[in-house]
Amino acid sequence: MVRQQFDDLFTAVRREAYDITSTLKDAATSVRDTLKDGSIKNVPKRINEPSGLDPIKFRKLLITLIKLLIIFEFLSAIFEGMGTDSWGRLGKDCVIAGIVYIMWDRIKTLVLQKKDEYRRKMEHSGEMIKLVDALIFSLLWSDEIYTDIPLDMRRLVVIAYTLIAISIGAIFLGIGQGLVGLILCSSLILAAVNLLAWVVSRERGEKESLKTELKLAHDVQVSLMPKEHPKVEGFDIAGLSIPAQEVGGDHFDYAPIGGDSSKFCISVFDVSGKGMQAAMSAVFTSGAFASEVKQSSSAAEILTRLNKSVYTHSKRGHFVAFLLAALDGESKTLTFANAGQMKPLLKSNGSVQWLNSVGVNFPLGMKEDSSYGEQAVRLTSGDVLLLLTDGFTEAMNSSKEQFGTEKMESFLHRLDADQISSQKILERVTLEIERHVDGTAQHDDMTMVVVRVL
Repeated sequence: MVRQQFDDLFTAVRREAYDITSTLKDAATSVRDTLKDGSIKNVPKRINEPSGLDPIKFRKLLITLIKLLIIFEFLSAIFEGMGTDSWGRLGKDCVIAGIVYIMWDRIKTLVLQKKDEYRRKMEHSGEMIKLVDALIFSLLWSDEIYTDIPLDMRRLVVIAYTLIAISIGAIFLGIGQGLVGLILCSSLILAAVNLLAWVVSRERGEKESLKTELKLAHDVQVSLMPKEHPKVEGFDIAGLSIPAQEVGGDHFDYAPIGGDSSKFCISVFDVSGKGMQAAMSAVFTSGAFASEVKQSSSAAEILTRLNKSVYTHSKRGHFVAFLLAALDGESKTLTFANAGQMKPLLKSNGSVQWLNSVGVNFPLGMKEDSSYGEQAVRLTSGDVLLLLTDGFTEAMNSSKEQFGTEKMESFLHRLDADQISSQKILERVTLEIERHVDGTAQHDDMTMVVVRVL
């Protein structure tokens, strides 16, 4: 048993020695390539090459140096003990090394906790931040911070730290005495700080520009959605869309079918993806729907024709989940066609059920030749219909628990909708979701249209 432990320890030491040797060889090769031909002029060129700016290699080299320092400390303690016959220093080093080894997993857990703690502190930059907090944050999050810097800016960051390293080296080597040395080191550090400040300010400027573009895209998308609730005889209708980002892929709209005022349709759709690309796809789908609804006579025909447009103009792998519900005010009938969207949720005569569609259920844009069917349901006074995207049912709290379809059913079953409007129902659903997520950030767009039969 003891022999096995010694063998494992020896194997681990050999592996560490190999890693150290390999890292030092890589560093030596990099230095040799930089100073090849005996010319120092290659140094600035090498610094500016992206291939030399790998933070993983840098961290590996730093860890290697720390390992070497630990090895030198143990060797120094051993030689000191052999020379003075006092082994107190070596004993302390062994105790510390043993404690660190035993506590390593715990230390890693604490470091991860500290990373999140200091990240939250730095995100609230309006609060008072101590210098020590900024220092710890920059050390714990060095890899992530570096990765977030644009590639064309990383060179300047490396140059900045190179200037700081040169100034520190000049201090230790005693290059320039008195005022001359102070001016030299101060100038180098000031240049480094100015470079870093410029990188940060430019990055912030680019983010502000992107934020402005997203705001414009958001305004375009919102302008295409209904600005007021429609007035349809026999029905009370209200809709709402809440994007998870500045712009999203959810959309809803209203329109009469084929110009027939007695047949009123509601579209609720969800474009795959998020952000600008999803928003542009939603804008295109909205325009295509506005065109097709004028030329078609049924919900199934609209989706079938719309599918060909989406398939033709969308990238492969990008789909649109689309639910189209047509209301007939004269016969109080709901006719709907569903292309991969959530099922409508209907409360009628005290019971709640998700309505199944018929025929093909592929999202728009998946297959060019999809032909959709439609399902008809008779409605009665007092019925409540929810047309929604999965952003509502998949809303999660901090424990990653989704709101779920069962809770949505239970909510609608408990709801006394006889004396409240569709707008009030929307508000209560939204409040129920807010209670569930309890402050957790929204991760998906949420869209819902409520139809109450009068």
